Amino acid sequence: MPRKTFSDPDTNLTSRQKNLLFAVIKEHCDNNESIGSKELKEKYNFSFSSATIRNELVELRDLGYLFQPYTNASSKPTEKAFKLFVSQLILGLQVTGRQQKELRQQIMEMEKKEAKLSKEISRLLSVTTGGVGFVLNKDQENITGIGNLLNAPGDGKISEVLNFLDNLDSYKGFFLEGDSKTKSVNSNIQTVFAGDNPILPLGQGYAMVATEVYMEDGEKSVVGLVTPIQFLAKEKNLELLKALNDMLGKPNSNTTK
Repeated sequence: MPRKTFSDPDTNLTSRQKNLLFAVIKEHCDNNESIGSKELKEKYNFSFSSATIRNELVELRDLGYLFQPYTNASSKPTEKAFKLFVSQLILGLQVTGRQQKELRQQIMEMEKKEAKLSKEISRLLSVTTGGVGFVLNKDQENITGIGNLLNAPGDGKISEVLNFLDNLDSYKGFFLEGDSKTKSVNSNIQTVFAGDNPILPLGQGYAMVATEVYMEDGEKSVVGLVTPIQFLAKEKNLELLKALNDMLGKPNSNTTK
């Protein structure tokens, strides 16, 4: 049996409950809004009744996967729910050859411009995902996209995540030495949620995903993304991190091959 990790939360949810929960999360991520039982049934063609959906949503609230902001309001996913959703996405990630080719071409263009690869990759992460991209190694760190957080703040205090980013260099040991507790099973992708790890005070409503790479100088670096949780739970954002690890995750990586 695989060892439990922060990214693989213990759950005894039924398949029906998981399908309902993931549908609620998808609506929250895609449209930034909650959805009721009737709309869930109609949009996702669930075979069971709206009454059954309502009962299951109540059970999911009791289990801590959903919360109801106020009476008669639709349910919203909790951090616990997002953590389960993201862990399932990571385990199922499949980066296509086309995605790899496009990323390789982008990196080759960076090299042709003789740009600092770490700075350009942090910018690429920021522009592509709408979050904060970062690249750090033992000597320096590059952070791009803090303005994105100001334009799309999470549910918590933005001052907390801004303070974390401002002091990112003080957490290099955590990133560069690695922490198996935050790595998903069968994955080189590391995730941290605000409530997960007191060592990384991200701030409520925010999450981080990161992976190891080796840049042009052959030195180990960590590339990552800090976003409101609902941005992290988008598959394309996780696929970008996986593609970077697939391409640059070994000491002898050669981006121009």
